[in-house]
Amino acid sequence: MNTRILILFVAATTLMLTGCKSSKTLTPEQMGNKEIELPCSGYDRDSEEYFTGMGIGENTNMQNARLAALNAAKSMINAKIGGLAKGLSTDYVRTQSGAAQQDDVQRLAEREIVQVIERVLNDAEQTCEKMYQTSNGTYQSHIAIRISKKELANKMATALSDDQKLEGMFHRDQFRKWAEEY
Repeated sequence: MNTRILILFVAATTLMLTGCKSSKTLTPEQMGNKEIELPCSGYDRDSEEYFTGMGIGENTNMQNARLAALNAAKSMINAKIGGLAKGLSTDYVRTQSGAAQQDDVQRLAEREIVQVIERVLNDAEQTCEKMYQTSNGTYQSHIAIRISKKELANKMATALSDDQKLEGMFHRDQFRKWAEEY
């Protein structure tokens, strides 16, 4: 009986010690993954001065690949500043208009801000472009763009102050301060 208990004790101890063995963390490469270095990488990081975006497009037509990459880069920036624009207009309108006017004023402000964002994105500065022809004959384009945060805030302030309905309650300098702090 003691032999059985001793064997069970040794087996349990062995199982416990092998179960506690340190498990090694596998690197992505050890798991079969391969890191891919993206062209234009590094140009797509936002800074205090700029919103940035990078896009990749592939097509059998070189110009269509380029256009797809540019649109993807614009979409990336738009996604970053979309929430900012909504939050900015909501916060600003709440402090500037009465409760009865808030919804109308906010819709007008958001519409103006969205139009400004579209215009600024169309004039975005291109910071990197790389074009490749793949082994299957298609073209792959990588494009990075950026827009100035200060310029965006100024253009939003100008657009809001130019709107007749918003002009009476709009304070351009205060809005610029809000936008630059956001």
